[in-house]
Amino acid sequence: MQNVLPWFGLAVRLFMGYTFVEAALPKIVEPLPFATSIGHYGILPSWGVHAFALVLPWLELACAALLIAGYRTRLASILGAAMMLAFAGAVAWAVAHALEIDCGCFGEGVVEKVSWAKVGKNTAMAAALLVLARFPTTPWSADAAGARS
Repeated sequence: MQNVLPWFGLAVRLFMGYTFVEAALPKIVEPLPFATSIGHYGILPSWGVHAFALVLPWLELACAALLIAGYRTRLASILGAAMMLAFAGAVAWAVAHALEIDCGCFGEGVVEKVSWAKVGKNTAMAAALLVLARFPTTPWSADAAGARS
């Protein structure tokens, strides 16, 4: 099992890093449609919607860069897991309130309706990131290279 964990961690780092890049870029380029998606949840006040729409994609992109580089992997994993659990909570809230809305996860071009399956997917990604946070040493990482110097 010990030999599998570093490779599992590498897969999680790269997959989640790519996922956060794919989610962040369209929202950075077009923040207004993302703000509209956030507003459809009805959870935040309008000032919070706009602030969230401007800050969150940059947070996703920073987390992606750290994960892909394998730098400060534990911190990036915990941040990523916290975001995924918050997203899961928001989607669960929308489903529980029978909202038939797009999750807003990947910008305006990708329509993905809120669902319990989406809650499960986000929760599973958070769980994988928490495993990575517990075992952050992976191949081809800046953390590992720094430890060898």
